[in-house]
Amino acid sequence: MDPLLQINELSRKFGDVCVLNRLSLSVQRGEIFGLLGLNGAGKTTLFKCILKLIKSDGGSILYDKQPLEMPVIHEKIGYLPEFYLPPGELKASEYLRLLGMAVSGPKPDVDALLKKTDLDPHKLIGDYSRGMIQRLGLAIALLKSPEFIILDEPTLGLDPLVRLRLLDWLRELNAQGKTILLSSHDFAQVEKVCQRIAVLHEHQLRYIGPIAEFLEQHAVSSLEDAFLKEIGGPNA
Repeated sequence: MDPLLQINELSRKFGDVCVLNRLSLSVQRGEIFGLLGLNGAGKTTLFKCILKLIKSDGGSILYDKQPLEMPVIHEKIGYLPEFYLPPGELKASEYLRLLGMAVSGPKPDVDALLKKTDLDPHKLIGDYSRGMIQRLGLAIALLKSPEFIILDEPTLGLDPLVRLRLLDWLRELNAQGKTILLSSHDFAQVEKVCQRIAVLHEHQLRYIGPIAEFLEQHAVSSLEDAFLKEIGGPNA
């Protein structure tokens, strides 16, 4: 076992509402790890705590066995938020090159990223569809060629064909040694690409481990059915 990211006893409240309650989990180097949970389960809050966009109320986060600090986040971690809103008055090529100026080390290949995401470099971002904006967000998450990638609902707004291409891209990145942490309500997507998962429900970690073991534990053949059984859903 080679944990790249370790989260230990992490807690976060908003007022009197506990969103993360002493959460502990680890993401192994070189895996695609899926985070599952209903809306409000704490997935996005966890991501924001990892990225220091918000402060936790307790616990620790280690990266490569060292306390995770901002220089490491800036250099080694890429992030796609759930609802990404880039400036509409710029073209994708202009925006990516502007952001690329802040990247230390080798400058990003903007043209290659635009081609990979199938984006029109000459079109204003404000004229993009929701799916095109999502693809632009993916390009930005990969701009600095990070070794660790956090994706919050990466297939949001994507049509079926582009969704399949994205899954292939994630497998390709993983084969190159990238570690990926993603959240998704698309259980079929998670089953196709993730090696391990964690289930968050009512601010608690309910399961962490391989998908096959989770299915066997609930004696079902689909991840969605296992999830519903785990949380006591209407079809459990």
